[in-house]
Amino acid sequence: MREGESSSARIAATYIGTVVGAGFASGQEVLQFFGLLGPLGVPAIAVAILGFLIFGFAVMEAGRVLRAPSHEPVMRGVAGRYISPFLDFATTFFLFGALSAMISGSGSVLDQEFGIPWLAGSFLMALLTVVTVLFGLRGVVYAVSSVVPFLIMGVLIVSVAVLHTKGLTLGSPPPGYEPPVRNWVFAGSNYVSYNIIMAAPVLSALGGTTHSRKQVVKGAVLGSVGLGVGLLFVYLTIVSSFPEVVRYEVPLARLASEVFRIGKPLYTAVFLAEVYTTAVANLYGFAARITAPGSAAFRLASIATTAVALWAGSAGFSTLVRLVYPAVGWAGMLFLGTLAVYLVRAFIIRRKS
Repeated sequence: MREGESSSARIAATYIGTVVGAGFASGQEVLQFFGLLGPLGVPAIAVAILGFLIFGFAVMEAGRVLRAPSHEPVMRGVAGRYISPFLDFATTFFLFGALSAMISGSGSVLDQEFGIPWLAGSFLMALLTVVTVLFGLRGVVYAVSSVVPFLIMGVLIVSVAVLHTKGLTLGSPPPGYEPPVRNWVFAGSNYVSYNIIMAAPVLSALGGTTHSRKQVVKGAVLGSVGLGVGLLFVYLTIVSSFPEVVRYEVPLARLASEVFRIGKPLYTAVFLAEVYTTAVANLYGFAARITAPGSAAFRLASIATTAVALWAGSAGFSTLVRLVYPAVGWAGMLFLGTLAVYLVRAFIIRRKS
């Protein structure tokens, strides 16, 4: 991939597409991390936007400086030889967990909205994902970045329609529903940390194809703003739909079907596209870490990993979101800490030079 192909717009689109996935598009992720906080979800989202800007830039800039093909050189360069093995293991392990959630989410929405058996829907997503990854990083970047405009537009259209129908209110969750992270500062930080650690493989490799810090900065700014706008609209849609929204496995798909005559197929398409972008990024990151991209072993690892993830996804989508994602977030907090130190050191060195 040449430098010209890693434009700021493509960096931003890939960043957004890597972060948003089944959890985001379904509304389940935003419900768990922000919606269940009630009105305090708003400042939590502000924390998340700032975090995406700072730490997304840090990962891509480290990848640019180190010319990284995967997340391992970035984590070693940022965290050092003692902490980086733990972060590397956590990232690689949780990439698989998130891949399972993406595949499970596709089966869940097709089952919920159209009565298609879970296994059939999940298998189709798994097949599309592995075929894309077999084309390497170029295929991943182009597939993810090309789908992003459709994703953002679809989320905004559905959110605006739901808010117009139900009215805008900063509601509180019904009794008995507690957020997995109760403090709004930690909720926003946790959300960023697990997304950054999950996106690190693709962001590191993407930074490795970019030769300009200016491009990285622009890409990080555009990406964090796009993520923030999407988060805010989904959050407002969720909290304005309490209390019934907490009962849905895929909340936004159900809300879309209530306000649009074609809402069901429209939002199912948006949801599946977002599942696809993150599943592709997760599978590529996992396979690239354990084998050399482009090799026969890489292709075999991609196929085998997808098959096992399809089996693991039978645990259920909402269960995976609630258990796997916050756990990734707490592991990712350590990564954010090392990234913060890396940025400070880089700033000091730059000032001295």
